[in-house]
Amino acid sequence: MIDISVVVVCFNEEENIWACLESLTLQSYPIVNCEIIVVDGGSQDNTQKIILDFVKEYKHIKMVVEPRKGTAIGRNAGVAAAQYPFIAFIDADCEAPPDWLERLASNFEEHSKSDSQLVAVGGGNIPPPDSGPFVQAVGVAMDSFAGSFNSAQGRQFAEAKYVPSLATLNVIYKKQAIVDVGGFDVSLGSEAEDAELNFRLFNQNKRFIFIPDLHVLHKFRPTPAVWYKNMVRYGRGRARLLKRHKNMWSISYILPPIFLAAFCSMALMFFHPIFALPILYFPFIIIYGTMLSFKKNRIALSLHVALVFIVQHFAYAIGEVSGLLNPRVK
Repeated sequence: MIDISVVVVCFNEEENIWACLESLTLQSYPIVNCEIIVVDGGSQDNTQKIILDFVKEYKHIKMVVEPRKGTAIGRNAGVAAAQYPFIAFIDADCEAPPDWLERLASNFEEHSKSDSQLVAVGGGNIPPPDSGPFVQAVGVAMDSFAGSFNSAQGRQFAEAKYVPSLATLNVIYKKQAIVDVGGFDVSLGSEAEDAELNFRLFNQNKRFIFIPDLHVLHKFRPTPAVWYKNMVRYGRGRARLLKRHKNMWSISYILPPIFLAAFCSMALMFFHPIFALPILYFPFIIIYGTMLSFKKNRIALSLHVALVFIVQHFAYAIGEVSGLLNPRVK
C-alpha cells in the first residue's frame, strides 16, 4: 500500500463538507496508510465546526486553517501539511465512492511500472443521481466535445488514456512532482490553478492518465445564473493562462473569441443577410442536445442540455475575451 494524504480545500462549505468527509471516512483504503487534511480558508459559517466534529472522531483527519484566500494557496497549504509521498485531491462539493482511494492507488502503481514519467492518475465527475434536471443536464453536456472539448474535466472516456491535464477534484499526484515544479501558482487565486500546474508538469514531459469509471459525485452549479457566473470565471482564468503561456494556444481557445465575434457581427445583418447566419447556432444546439440526451436515455433533459450549452458557450467566451482584453487580467 502506498501512503496517501487526501487534501480537501474549502471555504464556507457547510452545505457540502459533511457529505464529502463522510464519503472519505468510508473508504476501503486502510486508515494506517492515509490521512485526510482539510484546509479551511477562514470560513464564516459552520464549516469549521463540522470539520472539527470529524477531527474529534477520526484520528486520521486534521484541519489546517489558511486565512489567505485562494484555492491555489489552500492546495499548497495542504501539500505542505501532508506527511505522505502521494497527494489525492477532491473538492468539498464532491463525494467519493468507497473504493476511490483504492483504485487511484492501484492504478498509479500499475501504470507507473511501465512509465517512470507518470506523475498523476485521476478520473471524472458526474452529478449525484438525485440532482435536479439542470444539474443532470450539465453532466450530459460536459460528456461531449461541445461541452468540454474532450478534456478529462467532463468526459467519461471508456478506456484508460493519456491526457494533458487532470482536474483536481479527482486525482492523485506524486507529492514531489508538485513540490519540484514550485506548487500551485498563488497569483492565480482560484482561477485555473490546477490547469496551470498541469501545464508546467506536462511541459517537463510528465504524464497523466485518465482512469475510466472512476467518478466522484460532483454537485455542479444548480442554476443557469450560477452556471453562467462559473463559466465566466473559467473563461477569464483561461485568458490568464493564455497570456502567461503563449505555447498553450490551440484551436480550442481560438473558438470562443470567434464564437463571440460571430454573434456581434449580427448587428450588420441589415446590410447583408450573411451576417444573420450565427442565429442557426440555436436550432443546431437544440438538435445536438436532443441527440446527446437520447443517446444517454435522458430525452426529457433535451431542452435543459441545450440551455446548459447556450449559457456555457456565451459565458466562457465572454470570460475569455474580456480577460484577454483586460490588461489587469494577467
